Amino acid sequence: MKIPMSWLREFVDLGEMDTRAFMDGMTMSGSKTEALEELGADIKGVVTGRVLSITKHPNADKLFITKIDIGDGNPLQILTAATNLAEGDYVPVAMDGAVLAGGKTIKTGTMRGELSQGMLCSVEELGYSLADYPEAIEDGIYVFQSPVPLGVDPAPILELREDVVEFEITSNRPDCFSVYGIAREAAATFDKKLKDFTVNVKEEAAGAASDLISVEINDKDLCPRYCARVIKDVKISPSPQWLRHRLTAAGLRPINNIVDITNYVMLELGQPMHAFDIETVRGGTIIVRRAAEGEKITTLDGNVRDLDSSMLVIADKERAVAVAGAMGSEDSKITEDASAVLLESASFNGVSVRQTSKALGMRTDASSKFEKGLDPNLALLAIDRAAELIETLGAGRVMPGVVDEYPSKREPWDVSYSEERINALLGTSLTAAEMENLLGRLSIPAKDGTAHIPTYRPDITHEADIAEEVGRIYGYGNIETTLASGAARVGKMTREQRLCGVIREAMTALGYNEALTYAFESPKVFDKLNLPKDSALREAAVIRNPLGEDFSVMRTSAVPAMLSSLSLNSSRRNEAAKLYELARVYLPKTLPLTQLPDEPQTLTLGLYGGDYYDIKGAAEYLLERLGISGSRVVYTVSPDKAVCWDKSLNFLHPGRMAYITADGAYLGYIGELHPMVLENYDIDGRACVCVMYTKALFEAAMDTPVYKPLPKFPGIKRDIAVIADAVHTVGDFISEINEAGGELLEEVRLFDVYQGKNMEAGKRSLAFSLYFRHPERTLTDAEAAAGVKNIVGRLAERFGAVLRDR
Repeated sequence: MKIPMSWLREFVDLGEMDTRAFMDGMTMSGSKTEALEELGADIKGVVTGRVLSITKHPNADKLFITKIDIGDGNPLQILTAATNLAEGDYVPVAMDGAVLAGGKTIKTGTMRGELSQGMLCSVEELGYSLADYPEAIEDGIYVFQSPVPLGVDPAPILELREDVVEFEITSNRPDCFSVYGIAREAAATFDKKLKDFTVNVKEEAAGAASDLISVEINDKDLCPRYCARVIKDVKISPSPQWLRHRLTAAGLRPINNIVDITNYVMLELGQPMHAFDIETVRGGTIIVRRAAEGEKITTLDGNVRDLDSSMLVIADKERAVAVAGAMGSEDSKITEDASAVLLESASFNGVSVRQTSKALGMRTDASSKFEKGLDPNLALLAIDRAAELIETLGAGRVMPGVVDEYPSKREPWDVSYSEERINALLGTSLTAAEMENLLGRLSIPAKDGTAHIPTYRPDITHEADIAEEVGRIYGYGNIETTLASGAARVGKMTREQRLCGVIREAMTALGYNEALTYAFESPKVFDKLNLPKDSALREAAVIRNPLGEDFSVMRTSAVPAMLSSLSLNSSRRNEAAKLYELARVYLPKTLPLTQLPDEPQTLTLGLYGGDYYDIKGAAEYLLERLGISGSRVVYTVSPDKAVCWDKSLNFLHPGRMAYITADGAYLGYIGELHPMVLENYDIDGRACVCVMYTKALFEAAMDTPVYKPLPKFPGIKRDIAVIADAVHTVGDFISEINEAGGELLEEVRLFDVYQGKNMEAGKRSLAFSLYFRHPERTLTDAEAAAGVKNIVGRLAERFGAVLRDR
């Protein structure tokens, strides 16, 4: 928000206060200043002069020799190519050594043999444009419209110089998005009197506004107030210099008097306004309603906008004439032929305006203010101020009366506070009277522990808000430094945060890099993963106003983003890549959404340049770090055995994937990517992924590692080889062996798998090493033999396995 200081000083007397001192004080009281722009400060050595004579240059067809009187009795000879000058004109003159806008320096020199002792200036060379000085000529010298003193600085005459302070206003302070709002803050900060904002509208036109216009609000939740005034005998012309310059200094481009007045009031009071050619409002009725599905409007920027029923529009009896809070329509704009104008000053729901402007891609100065949530009580003051300016500038005559639809008036509210609690919060010892005085400086009346909050301060609703206001106006620098009191507390991470840290440490130790990807996906990724049409992963939440199709749905799996990252690395000719990501996925309970989706967190590993056993080893290391290892973990190819919901894993190689469980609970899945998916993602060679759900991991994780002492007694190792149907997994065998071996079985290791020559079709041989040990004494051969017998019997019973004799 840019604030010209001369404008602000109209409402609060700051005396001789330096602008930078003002900025420091405002920042310390909570209104942060960002920058100071000193308009015209770089213009030096320019004076006023009068053209005495103009003659043709003898050696140049397009140059003229002028004699310029600057009031010192020594006329200057200056060459120019401008053709808009006449003898007797008063012009700005840059003398030898002058500095113009942009740092351009003027020096005496010769042109085609003739001396030139300076330069005559255009408005561009003084740092402005034709919009600021419409009386100026394009590519011509600026000519004063009336005689001026000679040899004086033209800056005060042309209003070239202005200190403009840029403020960073937080979104919870809509009252500060205006010159008067900042003036209110300045008055409180420096304990100055704020001038009352008074308006006097003469209303000299015949009739009444209600004779020509009526207002209907169909959606009162989106438009709590709508004010309209009618201006007759409108005269469209450039605005006066003072108004144009204030708009320019504040960052807006002057257009014409009517548009400039609405912009001026928006800057002055923070209330956006709009003006319609009343002849274009069909039926003499303004209707505030939701747009119809498929309704279209051509806005002032010439774009055709497609509307829907979530958007609020200003309409007449036949069609929409403006998108509420954002922009008017092309066919209702003010033209030079307009004789009567309808002024609009309304209040719109901030959330609705923001969603509409974002969906239509047309965020404007008006919409940015409405988004913050403006005070409906400001609308009438703003429209009266605009009407007053129209009368003052002779831009039209105001018809008596305001058409004001205000169904539910916003009233001030009270917030109770305790002097003791506020002092305790701030570390001060202020009296009740001192607090009341500080709040009074902010135009917040307070008495006996109750503050009466004005309607333009929606940010004050609790006692803590009162404490903040007292503290910042009292001055945080005035609060005495004290030692901290109370019992010291040591913060710590939650169990989930700590275990996520363990995961990151483990993956980093394995050489994996962490990936961070968007939660938005393209629906095309489901086809790239070869998911069946009825896959649950295709049931994704659709974003209402996406950035584009590639970001139009919320992801149901982190695998597509992981594959995109692997593909990017592969395209950069990296020989290998190992990535992991802790990310949430979004699983709708119903579609269309009637409630928020589930958001489980997943751990996704991805690699290429390795194989299935590499990523399985990484998963096993991670599980071991979490205390999930040994016989607790089972890898199975059967989703029914895993009791899982990930059953549409068509993107994995059917012979190189498994589901992971621990103590019967489903953890996730692991596998090598299907060749067709690798081709879809342009990944060379093999690639693997592993997905585990952190909630299940954390439930199975052991917080305290179990200490296992070194064995004191020798163990016994026995090897067995069994033949069984190849359909059974090694994990199933190990699970049964651990259960049948009992407490004396310390470890099981697979050391050989054979399937081929001399082996019956559909069969395979599995060889295991069995390690037995007694924790308190030396184990006997008989005990080990009994354990082997139990294991062989269990495998025969469970899988039909037989001992291999050779």
